[in-house]
Amino acid sequence: MIKLIAFITMVIDHSAIFFFPEYELIMRSLGSLSFPLFSYFIIQGLKYTKDLQLYIIALVTCACVTQPLFNILFPDLHRLNDLYTLLFGLIILVLYERYGFYAFSLTLLLVLSNVVSIYIFIVFAIYFLYHRPVFLLGVMTAFYVFVYYLSGSLYVLFGPASVSLMYSPKFHQGSLIPKTFQKYFYYAAYPGHFLIIILINSIRYPT
Repeated sequence: MIKLIAFITMVIDHSAIFFFPEYELIMRSLGSLSFPLFSYFIIQGLKYTKDLQLYIIALVTCACVTQPLFNILFPDLHRLNDLYTLLFGLIILVLYERYGFYAFSLTLLLVLSNVVSIYIFIVFAIYFLYHRPVFLLGVMTAFYVFVYYLSGSLYVLFGPASVSLMYSPKFHQGSLIPKTFQKYFYYAAYPGHFLIIILINSIRYPT
């Protein structure tokens, strides 16, 4: 359930950018929930996946497939798509578990070189503070206030609301859909929704 919410809010966010700019505030406020929720699932994958190497390979494959589509939709960003931010956050945490805090020296380099966004710090916050929800909420709130200061985008201030979803038993109920199907659906749906937006735009604005 919560993974579906993460995906839907991401689609809402991107739909606001390309199709409904007049509803940007409300739609992108909902969209601000998506990255923290995906970060939560990256941490769950790190803790519970049976084959970490295969998990990382799947994320790399999905990120690589998505990148050309991301470049078409966001030609002015000149950076990697957000799945890479999640991926590098995961890799740094794997290195941290094996080699200690030295692994985080990579983070500043990745952020300054625009390889990943500063949202990688959300991945780390959830990893270290998930069992201390009050502290996690405080850190997330401070982070999003800082992002608001940098961007001036009011909708980002809704991001900390994602913390309540992470702890809500209602949104952690099992799904009737087989887990294997769910896994492959989301790997396909991430690049797939970019492709759908590109196709819709090509119909709306034929060249």
